Amino acid sequence: MTLLLTEHFSSANASPLTVMLLSCALLWFLMCSVVLWIIDIREHRLPNRWTGLFFLGGACLLLTTTLTAPADSIFSDRWIMTLGGSVGYLVAMFVLHILTRAGLGMGDVKLAAGIGLYTGFLGWEAVIAGFVLAFLAGGLQAVYLVVFKGARKNTRIAFGPAMLVGGLLTLLM
Repeated sequence: MTLLLTEHFSSANASPLTVMLLSCALLWFLMCSVVLWIIDIREHRLPNRWTGLFFLGGACLLLTTTLTAPADSIFSDRWIMTLGGSVGYLVAMFVLHILTRAGLGMGDVKLAAGIGLYTGFLGWEAVIAGFVLAFLAGGLQAVYLVVFKGARKNTRIAFGPAMLVGGLLTLLM
């Protein structure tokens, strides 16, 4: 996302509205991520209210960015990728939810729709990178809990924070 902003600033048709909308989208991502992170760590759940707000705010801001960008802008055709990333990440996590017999919660599945919006805005490679980075972060979290906290096979691990880290790292790359 930062690379896109830099590329947009250097283009001849830079739009202040586009920059403002993307900045608001990033702030929305960060604000919702902090709230969701705290709730998931404390309660091992991701409330529908917050995953819904995360998705709706991101969808409004990112899709408005694509729809208001000048026709020759790098942002004008990203609405398909944005929606596709959301659906793709959501479906992948839903399949994992079914395969793991609810080891991966529905809150994580719903969170995937919001993270998929943001990574989808950047392209399909970013959706895959966010997905892979989420599982790498989750694996590191699991190793830490086993080694330093004595976690066992049946220990519940909040996966939402790992997904948010994967999404944020992807946005910052």
